[in-house]
Amino acid sequence: MVQKVEKQIWRFIDSGAADGSFNMATDEVMATLAPLSQPVLRVYRWHPFTISIGYNQNFDDLDTTKCEQKGIGLVRRPTGGRAILHAHEVTYCVIIPRGHSLFGENPPELYNQISSAIVKGLKYMLPEVILERKEVSQSSPRYNQQVACFATSAKYEIHYESKKVVGSAQRRFRNGLLQHGSIILGDEHLQILEYLSRRNGNLQRSRNLLQANTVSMERILKRRIEYQEIVKCIKAGFENHFGILFEERSLSQNELRVIEELKLKYLLEEEL
Repeated sequence: MVQKVEKQIWRFIDSGAADGSFNMATDEVMATLAPLSQPVLRVYRWHPFTISIGYNQNFDDLDTTKCEQKGIGLVRRPTGGRAILHAHEVTYCVIIPRGHSLFGENPPELYNQISSAIVKGLKYMLPEVILERKEVSQSSPRYNQQVACFATSAKYEIHYESKKVVGSAQRRFRNGLLQHGSIILGDEHLQILEYLSRRNGNLQRSRNLLQANTVSMERILKRRIEYQEIVKCIKAGFENHFGILFEERSLSQNELRVIEELKLKYLLEEEL
């Protein structure tokens, strides 16, 4: 008799639209408060549209006055990378807690595992999407000259015809590993260049690189892509790749309390 193997249950959270301080505080709290062995997939949106910068990036790279005038939020991510304008996209966050077997994987391998799950999900809508290796060093002059995140590439990226459709970053905390990223639905991410400070030099060159290196789902499929359409596919991709099931469980009152406390750190930094 074949013994039935019980599938692992991961937690799924769709926290909807929120401002940058809430979104980044939530990602950090989920990673630092991860005492259990249950991984988490969270999806969310941004309201208002927000520019996030990498952990080691400087807000001086941005024209903060123009951002304020146009109602664009600003926030620093707990992960690395460069500036991103979060607009018409689905943002995902995966938390692998310390007590789970996947936490023992080396970070690049885990990055590839999570990215492969996203690829499987996107293939329901876009069969040609692939996880592609790119040899671009973060110490190279080309990388260092770019302020916009989507104008650069990590070693492995999710591509359609060699153009990036998802940008991701990862950080390991004591209690959990965080990987989050943006799935580009529309072309609004290209507007990031309107909010860079003039000290960044040749913005036209950056614009050309950004357009050459990225493509949105809507541009590929030539139709409007809805948020829930992508969310459904991503969930299915994770279930298929990791052989799991999801249970949907909203943020708890305790989690929300800690998130509200941590939001102050992000809000204060935005005002600097």
